[in-house]
Amino acid sequence: MGKVSLMLNEVECMGCHACEVACKQEHGLGVGPRVIKVIERAPYFKPLFCHHCEDSPCALACPESAITKDPKTGVVLVNSEKCNGCNAVAGKSGAEKQETSACKVGCPAHIDVQGFVSLAVKGKFKEALQLIKLASPFPSICGRVCPHPCESECYRDQIDKPVAIHAIERFLGDMDLKAKKRYVPEMKPKRREKVAIIGSGPAGLTCAYFLAQDGYKVTIFEKAKVLGGMLTGGIPSYRLPRNIVDAEIKMIRNMGVTMKTKVEVGKDKTIAQLRKDGFKAFFLAIGAQESLRLGVPGEDLDGVYRGLDYLRQLNLGKPVRLGERVAVIGGGNVAMDAVRSARRLGSEKAFILYRRGLEEMPSTPEEIKQCREEKIPIKTLAQPVRFISNNGRVKAIECIKMRLTEPDESGRRKPEPILGSEFTIKVEAVITALGQESDWCCLTPECACTLTEWGTMKIDPLTFQSDDPDIFTGGDAARGPKTVIEAIADGRHAAISINRYLSGENLRLGRDMPLKAIEQPQKGKYDRAARAPMPYLEPKKRIKNFNEVQKGLTKGVTLQEAKRCISCGTCCVQTCPYDVMQFNHEVTKAVKCDLCVEKRGRNEIPACYAICPTRCIFWGNPKEFPKEVYAGL
Repeated sequence: MGKVSLMLNEVECMGCHACEVACKQEHGLGVGPRVIKVIERAPYFKPLFCHHCEDSPCALACPESAITKDPKTGVVLVNSEKCNGCNAVAGKSGAEKQETSACKVGCPAHIDVQGFVSLAVKGKFKEALQLIKLASPFPSICGRVCPHPCESECYRDQIDKPVAIHAIERFLGDMDLKAKKRYVPEMKPKRREKVAIIGSGPAGLTCAYFLAQDGYKVTIFEKAKVLGGMLTGGIPSYRLPRNIVDAEIKMIRNMGVTMKTKVEVGKDKTIAQLRKDGFKAFFLAIGAQESLRLGVPGEDLDGVYRGLDYLRQLNLGKPVRLGERVAVIGGGNVAMDAVRSARRLGSEKAFILYRRGLEEMPSTPEEIKQCREEKIPIKTLAQPVRFISNNGRVKAIECIKMRLTEPDESGRRKPEPILGSEFTIKVEAVITALGQESDWCCLTPECACTLTEWGTMKIDPLTFQSDDPDIFTGGDAARGPKTVIEAIADGRHAAISINRYLSGENLRLGRDMPLKAIEQPQKGKYDRAARAPMPYLEPKKRIKNFNEVQKGLTKGVTLQEAKRCISCGTCCVQTCPYDVMQFNHEVTKAVKCDLCVEKRGRNEIPACYAICPTRCIFWGNPKEFPKEVYAGL
């Protein structure tokens, strides 16, 4: 018996449900129908047949090895005896287990968190890493600098504390970096089309990673002399060691991606010239690397530095020593990175100056905690109004005290000055870290792209396509300053759009379905268990150098921490890219179409094929399908 497949002509399908009803009756399935919105049509029923993927992500995600791919027929099969419904509890795990775990919904890149954590519990570290890399190429990086919104959504906190997801991810990524042979995703056949990526930050590198897998000739153009964007230019090495970033970039280079530094698109090369050079699509991932100005008198004095410029000099090996008393103005991660770096370079009286309260600071609680551990003061509710000079160099800051208004409609309290409350702070240097914006010199007159009022690229938020059909944008250039994981998510989705664009496919088809998070996870079978703490360098030791502050979890601790996951959803259901895996709450097992392989062996036909009134379902050996089947799909 040869390869077995099933194909559906969606144009001919009238959504009558006959195939599903017939299948349920024959196999005794208790799973309800699904609805999908296709292009501009109203919602209608679409049969959920398994595509029996070559890489079978459902099989990869299954921690019990209950899903396998038959080598003769190519059919992905579920062994019901091995399947435990991802620890489903009979009588308690309901139909909600068909939905998505809140951690995956909370992750901007929608990494299958429950899947890789469940694999880690079984010691299947390589498989767990592969599962992460279906959505993100940088587990070692995200395990260090991601603010891990997945943990904020973790239902384990209804028992004790969220699972330390970022620490588990870091362990898996670091394990791969230390391996004799690193994991490299399978590459599809080479294609002729060339794609240019402008910028080598997390968005650009991620886009290159996924396009390279699809076989495209990808070239990254970076105007700086080093690759990595904010990963190397903006984040200090005590948070993200350079060797980690270099190793991840090397992996993408080894996938065939060409990387050119010191090439400024818009100056050394234009989009028009690159089009003449044969590039068929572009991803602008230039980030937001221009610091915003404070806009007060004295801002151009000697001794006043912009946050990103200061960090960039430091990370390029040219640190600027500022003196003992340094004020860093701002409350975000750049401000925290700048003040903690200044402290390490000898500025023992460095401090933060922020115009709102501590609760309003955009920096993460973890950063604030570490800042305080390093004895760095955070002065809140103070706003600089001018910088005072001495022979052209800043010597003091005149500030005014602030108070917060009542919350507005968005719930945010605005700062307002208290008249007559001016005061002066003596300083030897100032670093301003008030936010960032993008430098759009890459857009020359031949580009039809337009910018928003916020200075970001105007794009379709679903496809990342700009007003120029062949130009796509993502990351900070499209969102404004955000997180590494959001840039990674954009890079991946832009790669999907570019692949569809160059393949002549619909860019929007099937991409506007929001994930629905499980609301009532099973919790009764789990006892309280302490969350594994991340080990850190002692504050007294870390303020003297730029050694990494977080040490990471050991293998044993990682295994114990992974066991704290309460398995909200079902791993295979969440990993299936076509939404066809089903959780049968009546038997608490995963079920799916197996193409009725046994029937084919008996020369019989499946119920769906037999009942279809429009004959839009084709089943059997793909070589036997009529040619018009492929033409209609």
